[in-house]
Amino acid sequence: MKIIRLEPQGYCSGVKNALTMAYQAMENPDLPRPIYLLGSIIHNKTVIEDFKEKGAILLEEKGTSKTELLKKISKGTIIISAHGVSQEIYSLADQKGLKLIDTTCGNVRWIHKRIQQHLEEGYTCLYIGMKGHPECEGVLGISSSILLIESLEQAKFIKANPEKIYVTNQTTLSLYDTKQIYDYLATAYPNAILDNAICKATTIRQEACYTQERVDLCIVVGDKASSNTKKLALASQSVGIPTILVENVTDVQKLSLKQISSISITSGASTPSHVVEEIITYLEQEV
Repeated sequence: MKIIRLEPQGYCSGVKNALTMAYQAMENPDLPRPIYLLGSIIHNKTVIEDFKEKGAILLEEKGTSKTELLKKISKGTIIISAHGVSQEIYSLADQKGLKLIDTTCGNVRWIHKRIQQHLEEGYTCLYIGMKGHPECEGVLGISSSILLIESLEQAKFIKANPEKIYVTNQTTLSLYDTKQIYDYLATAYPNAILDNAICKATTIRQEACYTQERVDLCIVVGDKASSNTKKLALASQSVGIPTILVENVTDVQKLSLKQISSISITSGASTPSHVVEEIITYLEQEV
């Protein structure tokens, strides 16, 4: 069986930084206890379980905002995830006297700063993102005036001052889908400031999927809750290659690979390298 690694693999720099800070916090005896993860620090179940085993408490509940969850905490340390949060979270944590460990990705910080800047200058700010994603929720928390765009169809219904529009986006979106929206907005609003903020790690991995050689199967490794991982699968599928998203080697062991002679493997930016290596070792043994 021919196995092709689609590079890069392993954590992106933002994830590496977030995990380093979070693990250092867990090992620091001087930090107030308990230590809470305000949402999954990254979208990877294996990593989150490891933090929980080390004593961290995960604050995450479907349908409940981070603000509401934080209101229930009276003491301890809060680790803010790499996806970032709104200013409301910082203010509330300060009011409650909680210690903060902020692992927000540098790319996300830049987006927050740029949006805040343009809001202050009187721009209508449009944000291309996925409703419910923590990165998106953090950005929308900056101001209720920010308009969320989830699709090209939604973009066509936007009504705004054509002279003062600022547009940016979630860092983990599809290159293709985002380009369609930006192309439309560039035509509809020629004076708009367009800041395409898809991060480099996401861009390179998606491009590798778009340009990969023809194989019988592409395996995308990562958590099914990870936006950048799901976009890799869509990128591979869009060029006509049968693609499956798996979380670990157990998922791969359930596959029937008798008719498969070539496989490409890619992974999300929040997927540990060892998980990919376990899968490759298994496939090599099956040859």
